[in-house]
Amino acid sequence: MNAQDVILGSRVIHIRELKAEIEKLRSENARLRDENAGLLSHFDLALLAAVDLRTLPEGGRLVVVDGWNMILGAGKTARNPAELESRYREHLASHPADLVWIVYDGPREAVKTDGRLRLSWTGGTGPHRADRFICDFLRMARFRGDVSKIEVVTCDRDFLKTVRRIASC
Repeated sequence: MNAQDVILGSRVIHIRELKAEIEKLRSENARLRDENAGLLSHFDLALLAAVDLRTLPEGGRLVVVDGWNMILGAGKTARNPAELESRYREHLASHPADLVWIVYDGPREAVKTDGRLRLSWTGGTGPHRADRFICDFLRMARFRGDVSKIEVVTCDRDFLKTVRRIASC
């Protein structure tokens, strides 16, 4: 082995390190691209909900429900999404000025609106996506002065503390 072999060997190692770094950066870029797409879709949903909030009738509330938490959480109130939706349809029947927005975590972003009931799935991956989305919406409503028109329904005590902190600022 001569000096040229040592130099060539170190260059090969350096190229492998660079390839590993490129792959890491590609992965991070893909993650950020997906996150950006999710934020853009969330922004659209938040704008739509802001319009709903602004046009609520006198005495009406926007009831935002942490969907999977109410189905799978410790204090669950429904066994499945259909039962949860049914409960809130009953709520809407007895509260004609209210709007209900059920937010679910889900791998694909989607929205379904049926009269005064809106269902949305956050899209993306990772924990607490619905919680983050709801908190972001509450911050926007607080800046607009409309946060008092929103009721967040969840069984998650930590999330509820965060909601109260946002609403009281």
